[in-house]
Amino acid sequence: MFCPVLRYAILTASAGHLIRMTSCRGKSTPVSINGIELPRINVDAVVHYHDTCISYLLELSKDPNEQYNEDVLAAATILRFYEQIDAPSIGIDSEAYLSTVQFIVSSQQDDSFYAYDTIHGPRRNRDLHAIPSTSLRHSACLIALRQEIWSAFLNQRTFRLPVCPTNGYTQLDPVNDFTWTNRILVWCADLLKFCFGEGKSLPFSEKMKRWSVLKAFDLKWESNKPLEFKPLYFEEADPSSGKFFPVIWHQNACQAVGSQHIELSRILLAVSDPKLSRLGLAARQANLALEEELRCIIRRLVGLALSNSKCPVLFVNAAVGISVCGEYLKDPAEQNAVLEFLADLEFQHAWPTAASASALKEAWQVRAMS
Repeated sequence: MFCPVLRYAILTASAGHLIRMTSCRGKSTPVSINGIELPRINVDAVVHYHDTCISYLLELSKDPNEQYNEDVLAAATILRFYEQIDAPSIGIDSEAYLSTVQFIVSSQQDDSFYAYDTIHGPRRNRDLHAIPSTSLRHSACLIALRQEIWSAFLNQRTFRLPVCPTNGYTQLDPVNDFTWTNRILVWCADLLKFCFGEGKSLPFSEKMKRWSVLKAFDLKWESNKPLEFKPLYFEEADPSSGKFFPVIWHQNACQAVGSQHIELSRILLAVSDPKLSRLGLAARQANLALEEELRCIIRRLVGLALSNSKCPVLFVNAAVGISVCGEYLKDPAEQNAVLEFLADLEFQHAWPTAASASALKEAWQVRAMS
C-alpha cells in the first residue's frame, strides 16, 4: 500500500492475467470475478498500470542515492510474470523484465546466493516487518530462479543468474521440504549452465568429470531421498484404459515442485551425457534409449501435475518439459492427451501454450513421415 512501484506492478500483472483468463475462456469483456463484473479492468487499464509502474522505476533509477531494494526486485519479478503471460499478444517472449531481474540480482548478490548450502534463506522467526526485508528479497530471488529455469529450458540457453561456482551435491543432511526443493532448483540451474553454457567448451575429460559430479546427486537422491519426498501413493500409467500418466501423490505442493525439478534435471543429464554415442553402430540404439527415457520423464512430469492439481505451477513445470521433449511421444492417443493437458492449462490459468502445441503437432507430423 505504501510502495507505488510494487503496487502498480501487482495491478499490472493481476489485471493482465484477468484479461487473459477471460480471453482464454472465450468470453468477452467485462472481466468478472465470482459473478461480480469489473468493467474498468480492460487493456487500457493494464497499459495505464504498466506505464505508471515504469515511471516509478525510472524515477528510482535516476536517483544516485537510491539502491535497488527488495521492493524493486519483487516488482521486477511480478512484471516478468506479466511479460510471460502476455507473450501471445506480442508473438514472442521478449525477456525484457528477465534482463531487469538479472541486472538487479547480479548487482545485489554475489555468487554465493544461489548456493546449495545457503539457499535456505533467513530464519522463519525473523521480524517480517524489518527494513530492509531480507525475507521479501529472498522470496523474490527464488521466484526469479524459477522464472529463469523456465526461460533457459524453453530457449535452450545457459542459466544467466549468478550460481555459486563451488556447489557440492554430496550432502543429504536433514532439512525441511522448502530447503530441499530450493537445493534441487539450484542443482537444476547448475545443470542448465553445464548443458547449454560452460559444458560446451570443456575438454572431454573435464566435461566428463563435471557431468559425473552433477549426476552423482541424482544417483544419491534416488537411493537416499528424504522420506518426505517419497510419494504417498504411486500407480503406473495404463494406456490401454486411457490412463496415459502415472498417479503420484505428494503431501504438499513443495514436494511435488521438487520432484518435478528432479525430472527436469534428468532431461539435462540425459542429453548432456558425454558418453552418449553420436556416430557409429551404437548411436541409433543409444538415441532410441534416450528418447524412451525422455518419454518416461514427460509422463512423470504430467502425472505429478495432475495428481497434485491444486498447485498451478506444477502444470507450468510440466508444460516446460513437454515443450522441450514432447516431440518424442509416438502414440497418437498419448499425443492427444498431452495436447489436452496444454489446452487445459491455458484455459484454466491463462498460461500461453498454443505455440508449443502447434510446434508439437508439426514435429509429430514430420517424424511420422520420416
